[in-house]
Amino acid sequence: MILASALAAATAIAQPTTTTTTPPTTTTTPPSTTTTGPTTTTGSSATTTSAPTNPQLLLDTAIATFQLERGAEWSLSWSLLGKSESEVTHDGQSDGTEITILKGAGATGHLSLDLDGKLYVEGNAGGLGELGFKASTATAEAGHWVGVPKTAAVFSSWAAGLNVESASYMLDLGGKAVLGPKTTIDGKSVIGLSQSAKSEGLTINQTDYLEASGPLLPVEIVENVDGLVVTVVYGAWGKPPHAIIHKAAVPFLKSWLGKS
Repeated sequence: MILASALAAATAIAQPTTTTTTPPTTTTTPPSTTTTGPTTTTGSSATTTSAPTNPQLLLDTAIATFQLERGAEWSLSWSLLGKSESEVTHDGQSDGTEITILKGAGATGHLSLDLDGKLYVEGNAGGLGELGFKASTATAEAGHWVGVPKTAAVFSSWAAGLNVESASYMLDLGGKAVLGPKTTIDGKSVIGLSQSAKSEGLTINQTDYLEASGPLLPVEIVENVDGLVVTVVYGAWGKPPHAIIHKAAVPFLKSWLGKS
C-alpha cells in the first residue's frame, strides 16, 4: 500500500524544489498472483480452518478474506514536518464513505467522499486543490457536492479504497512477504507480515498485522516511507456503509483540473 499524498510528502522533503500534487487517497493495484484459500480440515462434527504458514499464501488468504466482508471500517494517519493527514473510511462490497483532513502550511483541507455507483466529492478549496482542482475552480466549487462518473479518467484513483476489494490490496506492497513472530496489539494476538519495495527513489517498508486466530483479517498496517510513518488501524467488520446518492451534485468537468 503506497499512500499517494504521503509518498508525495516524502518525495517533496527529499527533493524540496519539486512540487507534486496528488490525490489524498490510497493508490492500490491488485497483484497478479492467484489467491489461494486456507487449508481446511473436516472432522466428524466440525470444520476447522488453520492459517497458512507460507508468507505469500498468508497474504493472499488475508486479501481474499478481506474481500468477502460486507463492510470494513478503518482509519489512516501520518504526520511529518508540520504536515499531516487523517482519513476515516467505511467500505462495503460496492460502496463506501470517507472523510479526509489534511493539514499543512497553516491551512486545513477537508474532503468527503461517497461512493454509490457514481463517486460524490465535497470539500473546501484546500481539499479540492489536493485532488488537483485549479485554484479558481476549487474556490468556486468549495462546499458543493460534485458527481464524478465511472467514465471519468480520475474515477479509479479517487475511488480507490472505497470498497472492500480495492481496500484489501493495501495489504500488498508488492515486495516479497516475510513472516514475523506473533505479537500483541491492544491485547490481541497478531501475526506480522513484512514487505519492502522502492518507489520514486524512496524505500518503503510495510508490516501487516493480521489476526492470529479467527478470520485472517488485518488489525493494523504500519508503513514507513523513508521516515514518514503511515498507520492504518482497522475497526469493526461486517457492517455495510451508508453512502448517500447526492442527486443535486454538480457534474464533474475534466477542465476543472490542472494549474490555474
